[in-house]
Amino acid sequence: MVTQKMIAEKAGVSIITVSRVLNTPDKVKPETRILVERILKEYQYTPNQIAQSLVSNKTSIIDVYIPEYIALDNPFAMYFIAGISDALSSQLYSFSILRNLNREHNCDGYIVTGLLSNEFVPVWEYAKSRNRPMALFGHVALPGVDCIDVDNVIGACEITERLLEAGHRDIVMLNVTEEKDYVHDRQMGFYRAFENKSLIGEGKAIGDRSDIEVVQCSNSSGSAFYATKELLNRRQPTAIFCATDTIAIGVVQAIYEKGLSVPEDVSVAGFDGLGHHLLTQPQITTVRQPIYEIGKMLAEALLARISGKEESFKNVLLKPQIIEGKSIGAATHGTGVKGNAD
Repeated sequence: MVTQKMIAEKAGVSIITVSRVLNTPDKVKPETRILVERILKEYQYTPNQIAQSLVSNKTSIIDVYIPEYIALDNPFAMYFIAGISDALSSQLYSFSILRNLNREHNCDGYIVTGLLSNEFVPVWEYAKSRNRPMALFGHVALPGVDCIDVDNVIGACEITERLLEAGHRDIVMLNVTEEKDYVHDRQMGFYRAFENKSLIGEGKAIGDRSDIEVVQCSNSSGSAFYATKELLNRRQPTAIFCATDTIAIGVVQAIYEKGLSVPEDVSVAGFDGLGHHLLTQPQITTVRQPIYEIGKMLAEALLARISGKEESFKNVLLKPQIIEGKSIGAATHGTGVKGNAD
């Protein structure tokens, strides 16, 4: 077995220098580091992770907290985990997926997603009490937390503006019945598009926007299907903006069951762009969230925090992009804003 002592003798340096090249390479002179790294590669040296953990007081493990109510086989979770894995593996880190906070084990920090509005503080306190850094997929004003999120307001605003530019004025939003920031933000973006087009007064609170209808349903195609059937039994809007592509699937199914067509009779827009928008005919015009990229960025930010290379905390909003489908057409009826907001 190749040891650090053998590498040190071959390179003509001390064992401490070899250890520094492996653990804190920035503290070694470039020419010495390059020499040692070359010999390490030549002899295919594999570090003893257990020994390294004892020396550095680090486990080289990150806990990724994804609450139990988020299925790990949905596209969001899979893209998120893939991005995290990409960043961590390049630094020889592994990760463990936590489904709840009842199980305790050693790790170097936490990457967190999927929190309800009332869960931010408890999870932050959990990490803080263990003196471990936390990186959050979201945006929240908590000290000592790296936050990276999608700009859901901008994304929802731009896709709604796309509908308005196609002549639609009677647009209904199907939103998710969850107390999460993205739910509120996408509804705010929906309203902002009308404000930008001077179709409703600026500065109104959500409950005051009585001329625009928002229908609530759970984030499932089945719930969206029945919510849309009920809507179409009352009246026929020219367009429906769906807070998620999962909802959009159920909306399209309900439109077809009613004997209507997309986009000829009702245009449909979605949000997520993680694959579900491809499951309908026509394909949904949607807003793509860069989930893989955010997972990778959060892992990189946390590793920088653990290594002490980062001093300021991140608070980043990434702008999503519209993916063109064929589910938005020109409005053929109804030019006025209608309906009542929930």
